Amino acid sequence: MVAIYDDFYGMRDRATAVVRKDGFLLLVRDRGFRQFSLPGGGLRPGESAEEAVSRELAEETGLRAITVDALPRCRTCDEYNTYLVFEVETEGSLCIDVEELSEARWWDGRTNLPLFEYVKRVIDRLHWPG
Repeated sequence: MVAIYDDFYGMRDRATAVVRKDGFLLLVRDRGFRQFSLPGGGLRPGESAEEAVSRELAEETGLRAITVDALPRCRTCDEYNTYLVFEVETEGSLCIDVEELSEARWWDGRTNLPLFEYVKRVIDRLHWPG
């Protein structure tokens, strides 16, 4: 897959991780934002979405991807990004990059948190929490 990026509008493909552990979903909050998102980020030139989601997850959270499985039913977009979504099994300990993220948490899906709209769409398509 070729990354799409528009220098003026910033539209791009974004590889996004759904990481679940013991019934919880990993959410991150970028510095300067109120809403939580799913870990991930933009594809670099020549990088596959699978490579990007693994790289971004490691950079942001310190977690290493063991398996990466596409979730095409969860693909969504907004005015800035197309979100290519992957279920990712991980290993390692959660340790955020404080220059990029202000917070990461395991979410039960029931506690009220501010979420970006794309996250709400992904969660709805996953039928989570069950």
